Amino acid sequence: MSVPEEIRVRLSHWCTAHVPDDERALRQIAYTTSGDEVTILDRRPPTFPELGAAWTATPVARLRRDDPEPGLWTLHRPVAENSPDAWERDVAGPADDPLVLLARVEDAVRAAAPPRNTGPASG
Repeated sequence: MSVPEEIRVRLSHWCTAHVPDDERALRQIAYTTSGDEVTILDRRPPTFPELGAAWTATPVARLRRDDPEPGLWTLHRPVAENSPDAWERDVAGPADDPLVLLARVEDAVRAAAPPRNTGPASG
């Protein structure tokens, strides 16, 4: 089974809403799907774009529609940056709506944001 189109549309809106327009050249929040699994990614442009490198993608969260309760979604978080395939299940439990689960990772998404330029420092 795959992720329903309605959920994909809502995920797209969620991702877009978490990066202000003025930061989009420096950062994007995106998602990928594989079967009943959604991975939320923090994407950054290459350090040296003239070399033609692709944007990097760091996993922030994974949503799975799985057992033991069919139809419910569970949230998984990366265990460590250097282990991109290691995930741990969120202890707060599953939900009917995967976007409800994403509210639990919003602080992590915000923390990964580039610092805002507040203007020249006064001294």
